[in-house]
Amino acid sequence: MVFSLAKNQSYDRRVRLTSCYLSLCLFSISLPVSAEDTLIFPNACTQGKQITIAAMGDLLLHRPLQLKAAQSGYDSLWSKITPFLQSADIVYANLEGPIAPGINKNGKEVDDPLKWDLNVYSDFPMFNYHPSLAQSLKTSGFTIVSTANNHTLDRYSIGIDKTIQTLDKAGIYHVGTRSKGTEQPWFKIVERQGFKIAWLACTEHTNGFDDKHHQVLHCNKKEDRQLILKTIQELKTQVDAIVISPHWGEEYHEYPNKSQTAFATQVLDAGATAVIGSHPHVLQPVKKYITKDNRATLISYSLGNFVSFQGSQRTRSTMILLLGLTKTTNGTIINGVRFVPLFMQNRSGTSNIHIAPISAQNRDWMSYQIISRNIPSGNALFSPKLITNPECFK
Repeated sequence: MVFSLAKNQSYDRRVRLTSCYLSLCLFSISLPVSAEDTLIFPNACTQGKQITIAAMGDLLLHRPLQLKAAQSGYDSLWSKITPFLQSADIVYANLEGPIAPGINKNGKEVDDPLKWDLNVYSDFPMFNYHPSLAQSLKTSGFTIVSTANNHTLDRYSIGIDKTIQTLDKAGIYHVGTRSKGTEQPWFKIVERQGFKIAWLACTEHTNGFDDKHHQVLHCNKKEDRQLILKTIQELKTQVDAIVISPHWGEEYHEYPNKSQTAFATQVLDAGATAVIGSHPHVLQPVKKYITKDNRATLISYSLGNFVSFQGSQRTRSTMILLLGLTKTTNGTIINGVRFVPLFMQNRSGTSNIHIAPISAQNRDWMSYQIISRNIPSGNALFSPKLITNPECFK
């Protein structure tokens, strides 16, 4: 498989400089976090059937990642964390870009290349991924992806249709977009271990591309916002939990803005269980929110990147967020939240690009400090044996 890397080499030099600058800045402000600090949910030890959701941020597949995938498969990018994914009941990520076989940058159908060329399968600013990605996600344990983000229309309307077809063929649930000319529901219900979990996803914008056929659910458009709230109201009596996945906020900002906070509290007060956001490419805080009807819910404002070629310490420091649910006689509750700290290795040559867990022995490493500024370090988990409420087993 052949790609030209000439342009990418200059890009890589710029990213390296940015990475060094940000790393030095972050090192100077990094503060220690007490290992005793833990985000705990009320009634965590209540008996009942349990389920664990694993959530990650952006699948942002720049050219070097696609090159490695051409050689070794997309799953080689995250093989070191596959045991964690396969231990969860439901696995989620944001699919940042289309999987549109045979669609070029002009949105035209062409012969699908035997090799991965840059006209069909490309990276920033208009992403498009090889269809083998969908099968790699499936075999690695991924259950559902959001397709609503600012790169959703990178292959125009036909790209959305092709992406949906590709994901359906692989058996991956998707949420946030729908095929042209259909009235498919905006939500998906995932059934696992006796639980029904509903998902909705939306985006704040699509990089200026016009959503001519209303194939994308928009977080901030008045009609779509009303539709989201109405859907939550209808679903909350039909399912055990509702997860909302907005693509929102400001890139590279470490804290949510007022619009994010307002949207999160609005959908949770309406009946949602958790908000798991993306788009900033860096981590933002994970918070517990008590709704107006006294439910303990979760807001994860941004899970940053999952895999990418972005080079700063902040954009490479990330996590698997583990959300535990328990079905009780009084309804479904969050029993706990844990995180697996991760670091994206992407500066040691194409063949060595991968994401890997940060070990318990590296708690003093800057990347671990970045992660634990956003979620208490007492919630860290270092074993694929996923327990979200370990305090109940002491």
